[in-house]
Amino acid sequence: MPLPPAVRQGPGPVPKRGTADAPGRRRPAGRLSLPGGSVSLIEVRDLVVNFHTRWERRRGTKPNAVDGVSFTLRPDETLAIVGESGSGKTTVARCVVGLQARQKGAVLFDGAPVGPVAKRPPATRRAIQMVFQDPAASLNPRMTVRSIIAETWRTHPSAAPDGRSWDAAIHELLADVGLDADVATRRATALSGGQCQRVSIARALALRPRLLVCDEAVSALDVSVQSQILRLLTGLRAARGLAILFITHDLGVVRQIADRVAVMHQGRLVETATADDLFERPGHPYTRKLLDAALDLEGA
Repeated sequence: MPLPPAVRQGPGPVPKRGTADAPGRRRPAGRLSLPGGSVSLIEVRDLVVNFHTRWERRRGTKPNAVDGVSFTLRPDETLAIVGESGSGKTTVARCVVGLQARQKGAVLFDGAPVGPVAKRPPATRRAIQMVFQDPAASLNPRMTVRSIIAETWRTHPSAAPDGRSWDAAIHELLADVGLDADVATRRATALSGGQCQRVSIARALALRPRLLVCDEAVSALDVSVQSQILRLLTGLRAARGLAILFITHDLGVVRQIADRVAVMHQGRLVETATADDLFERPGHPYTRKLLDAALDLEGA
């Protein structure tokens, strides 16, 4: 894998934290339990990440970037982690992918602990793919789109197409993300931002992943293009049975794509809920602050 508004309160009282995990009920802050005993694809347990110097660790003068975060993600859902810049959401995503070391806690995939990406089995590295914020920067400007996608199969031969040409498989991948076959011969520098992000998604799909981790994957795009990419991701999830961990600061985006939402503030999960519950009955003051800001932007 390449590296690189006042809120209108909804009807009814806000359920107390810690109530049973059922539709329309709020879940305990800091942990996303699974309804009906469903099996999780990803489980994050008590994750702690800090970027402290030795002096800061001794003095305890700097909070952890991620502080005791726990959640689960089912194989068939989209979970959005939302928060302002510096809340720790991208650090969590990088831990799931294996690009960020952690000081405490665990990340489990299919029930098995996983560590840094370099130490993960090839099948796990293929199964968890990341789509980055800046699509142009995540693509090699010297390579054609065909070469960019084919490179993933050279790195992971077991994911390469069986019984057909690579060109045919690449054209099919491009069609799946809404691009014409002739894009395969072009370089990233000749593509728009939206086209680059579609190529990035196609590159990730080439390895037949089970989880896509999207880190601010539409924040660098125009609003109209954002909607197109969000519809694309929703369609791909349904067609391919993908799970999506979607990292964003934009609550407007969240409502378009997420089944469940986890709100992060200063390294911690402060509220978790279904998307509908979060927007209709926000429980935590920080969540209401985010919603206020989103409504202010819409009315500007």
